[in-house]
Amino acid sequence: MRYKLILLLLLVQLTVVAQDHTRVISLAPSITENVYLVGGKNKLVGCTSYCTKAVNDGVNRIGSTIDVNVEKILALQPDVVLTMKLTKAQDIAAMRKLGLNVVVMETPISFDEICEQNQQIAQLIGCKDGGEQVVASARKKVDEIREMAKKLPSRKIFFQIGANPIFSVLDGTYMNDFITFCNGKNIASGLKHGTLTRESVVLKNPDLIIIAEMGGFGQQELDVWNSFKGVSAVKQNKVFLISSETSCSPTPANFVQALEDVFYFISE
Repeated sequence: MRYKLILLLLLVQLTVVAQDHTRVISLAPSITENVYLVGGKNKLVGCTSYCTKAVNDGVNRIGSTIDVNVEKILALQPDVVLTMKLTKAQDIAAMRKLGLNVVVMETPISFDEICEQNQQIAQLIGCKDGGEQVVASARKKVDEIREMAKKLPSRKIFFQIGANPIFSVLDGTYMNDFITFCNGKNIASGLKHGTLTRESVVLKNPDLIIIAEMGGFGQQELDVWNSFKGVSAVKQNKVFLISSETSCSPTPANFVQALEDVFYFISE
């Protein structure tokens, strides 16, 4: 009986070690950031050209999320390749045909799913404890902000994430949580598509306009919106830029930082 128990424990330990991937390739900036967050930096052997921190640390570049260099990935001999659905299906199929372990992740649509994905990545690369600490810290800060936000008046908010055409944050996305967690109302709530005209935004008369700096259009849009003197947000000097690196890259730490910014915009 004692021998069987020892053998069982040994098998469990071997299984855990087998899942503790030591050579990881990330094909998305948010995945790379999560790897760093949970303490897996030294396991990362490949990343995209847009994974700024990893590139600066000298990690091998294997293209972008959409255009990957399969041959280079194979040469790096990864234990696991982590990617999103933006990676071409034929590239994913080619990697799997070559025997690579490819894990394709969904784009999170809520803060809860951001936390779940962080813990999934942590588990996959053998950094479970790091993931639990990251998520616990993020949840604590988010809960604190939500409690403070309950004391704020409800504001109509336009959160812009694209220009030419103008594109808005929609319901059913994690970015909508920035609005609702701060006791705000999304002027695009109920819409199925995020494309808006400038006139429709003006008619909604938002109390707050937040513009993500994605694509370099942020400052230009800030200037344009501030020319609409009749809009409540402009009258109250409530037109703001927010970093796309935090607001548009779903990790627990980025979510907290962006939520803190939105709370500040509303409460100042």
